[in-house]
Amino acid sequence: MSRIINRWSDQLTLRWIMIYWIWFLCNFTPIIQAKCPNHCNLKILDEDKTYIEFKKLSMSDSVRVIFFNIHIRNQSLNQNFNQGDDATLYFAWIKNSFGRAIITLPTSFIAMSLSLYSIFIDTLKTNLTDSNQDCYKNYFNDDYCGKQRIFKVLIDLTRSNHSCSDKYCATICQRDFHLNDGYFKRKVDAQCCQKDILNPQINITSCFTKAEGRSFYVPLSVFLTIILSIYLAGIAFNMIVNWFLTSAQRYRKMDSTLVRILNNARQCEVGYVYLCEDDYNNATIHLVHAIKYTILAIIVFAAGYQCYSIQRFPFTFIIYPSMHPSSNPKFLTQIWILIGACNAFCILVIILADIKLYCSTKCNIRQHLHHWNSPQRWRYMAQNSFGQSLFQVKCCMYDIITDLKSLHIIKLIIDMVSLALILATFIWGSIGVLRCMIFMTESLSLRFRIAFLSDKPTCRFLYKIMTAFLTVVALVYSMVTIVDLLFILQFIFRIILTTSAFVVTFASHFNFIIIMAIPFMHYVIQTIDTYIKKDEIIPQRIIQLQQSLDQDIDDILQADQGNVDIYIAVSYGGNMMIDLPEMLQENHIRLAIQHYIQCLQQKPNHQTIDGISTLRLRYERLSDSIVNVVLLQCISGCNHCPFQQQVQPVLNCIQQHLQQKDIHHFKNRLSKVYYLLENGPSGTSIAIPDQLYQYLRYYSPQISLSMGRILFNMIIIAVFFAIFVFTAMLDYRAKTFASLNSAIADTPIVYVATILSLRNLKMMQLKEEDIDKILLVNLIQYRRGYRLRYTKGICFQPLVQLIRLIFLDTSHKQHMDPFQRQLDDEQDNETDRLLARNNIVIN
Repeated sequence: MSRIINRWSDQLTLRWIMIYWIWFLCNFTPIIQAKCPNHCNLKILDEDKTYIEFKKLSMSDSVRVIFFNIHIRNQSLNQNFNQGDDATLYFAWIKNSFGRAIITLPTSFIAMSLSLYSIFIDTLKTNLTDSNQDCYKNYFNDDYCGKQRIFKVLIDLTRSNHSCSDKYCATICQRDFHLNDGYFKRKVDAQCCQKDILNPQINITSCFTKAEGRSFYVPLSVFLTIILSIYLAGIAFNMIVNWFLTSAQRYRKMDSTLVRILNNARQCEVGYVYLCEDDYNNATIHLVHAIKYTILAIIVFAAGYQCYSIQRFPFTFIIYPSMHPSSNPKFLTQIWILIGACNAFCILVIILADIKLYCSTKCNIRQHLHHWNSPQRWRYMAQNSFGQSLFQVKCCMYDIITDLKSLHIIKLIIDMVSLALILATFIWGSIGVLRCMIFMTESLSLRFRIAFLSDKPTCRFLYKIMTAFLTVVALVYSMVTIVDLLFILQFIFRIILTTSAFVVTFASHFNFIIIMAIPFMHYVIQTIDTYIKKDEIIPQRIIQLQQSLDQDIDDILQADQGNVDIYIAVSYGGNMMIDLPEMLQENHIRLAIQHYIQCLQQKPNHQTIDGISTLRLRYERLSDSIVNVVLLQCISGCNHCPFQQQVQPVLNCIQQHLQQKDIHHFKNRLSKVYYLLENGPSGTSIAIPDQLYQYLRYYSPQISLSMGRILFNMIIIAVFFAIFVFTAMLDYRAKTFASLNSAIADTPIVYVATILSLRNLKMMQLKEEDIDKILLVNLIQYRRGYRLRYTKGICFQPLVQLIRLIFLDTSHKQHMDPFQRQLDDEQDNETDRLLARNNIVIN
């Protein structure tokens, strides 16, 4: 028995020795490599010049790593070792104090931080030559011998064998940048020469020792950044969806007028929100729907693929140093091609469905099928919230417990799957992602059924198959689009988090930039706050002015005297736009004004009418049947118009009209400004015409602030900041750039420079009283029927004005009848005498 035990122990010992020997061979192969031949050596061309350039770079405090861009016989060495197409090899000189952390950074961290680590690195082109060309080929067929010779040449170039203190010690490393370098399943491939302070001579065999980087901290930071960016992407997605839903629900059509709701009365909506819209008479809405969904799918899919590729294989997206071109693995490319093909098929189905709906709408409109034009029920999803998401998780868990108690197996399985889906999307911020996916699927599948299936199917089985197929198509489109959008948002947040972490970690090297960015960030935040504040205060002030508007309108209509403005604009081809208030909205008045303008346009010494001109009149009611109307200002801006006889027919026409109409007639001509919408338990909503709101919110002088203005200011700010940063980068290698004391000393100068630069871009802040006055004037104008300023603005037409100045036509008298020509000549003579008497010159 003892013999058997001894034999078994001897065999076990022998097995352990063999296992250890195999492990030793795998891990220490470079040390026992066959001796490399000594008759072939590499040397540096123009070594003295190369050393001087290296010395200049290494003496900079900010440079911690110098990558050698090695060339042998004009052929780059970085891709010639047997690393494969998915790797690029660099030899580098590093400072022990900080360079080891830089050389071992994962490629994912480098790419996601926008290669900010490049401020600590530099490159040096190094040209090598060998004893003979055959020697070069032999070395690079043997990976170990080739690297050994490169290590030796670079050690000699950098004088790394010399003695040094710990702070200023440096060594030579080599880094292999792989396609998935630094991924969770793969460690960073870097090797550094080991150097003893007591014995400065470097043993070449020690240069193949794996570099010990912060292998625990950086992967953990990358992992936490990915998790946090996923969560922030879900929150941002919900915010975008809520903003879209809020914007969509603010617009309604009432009395054939598109109105915009001012107050948010939908605070307690859950589930779905229904809005009645009648858009069946507009067939082009289906084509717009197809275009929107097609463009959205293409853009989101392309951007989502790029965002995934950059995060999964960041090797090819490193900005500095340059990497060997590489492509993603074929199997992943094939998967994305398959997903893209499925998405393309879904887009094709959407296009065909919308074309079918477009043709059906056109056909029914031509046949005047009024029974088909029933109001369409537009349905929107209620807004997402974290509280509702948490409440749904609780409800699902309660349902599962109830199913366990009642032993309802099928319902238990359904509830458990539902809980799994809810929890899976809960990490994206809330279950709003899943709600949007299901809601989009339901909307598209309903659209498909209306387009392709009949209301009265003859074959129930085929109808169910087609319904299931169309639902799957809608689900695939919704999943691909929403997941790609989440990839984009997650990618943006991951870049922001990684870049912020890098800047904060090495804040001492970014002091000047950080202090310079503070005024710019303050301005950006202030501008965004101003935009949000105006988006809130303008609707509130419009609601508060409802009683003031009614009172001012009554005062205007009941007054015995007042001023009336008529706005006139002439477009290309002589088309006239005449804007009249409620008192003068009659066709014969419009024709009289049109004739007056045509007469003035033909005067050779009268300015042409371009843009918006104002004809200002004053009326005075002397009695119930007598109204006096006088001209205060003609369309040329004259208080004493020399062409008084031309305008007299207009005054007579208006005077006669005002004598025949009373205040009740004028009130009936007023335009409606405020609309009330009953929303049941949500309360009453107040709305105004969308045309009026758009002008007041985005285009009105002094009080408006549009997104275009915000973007323009942001671009100007970015240009200013880039100029300052690029100027500062001229000296970023100096010590003062990384010095906190120097940055603090420069703070007043930087702050004054930025404030003066941004002074003209500051948003105007008005008091509420001033805002009310401007809003009230515009509301009164709209209420009285003026529309020109809300549709054309200042109506600026530079080319039309120049054409009229150059090609002035005065041949209108040839086309007049004799009586009208004689009357016009008499008016011209009278005008000339009036001009001569008053010494007036018309320019």
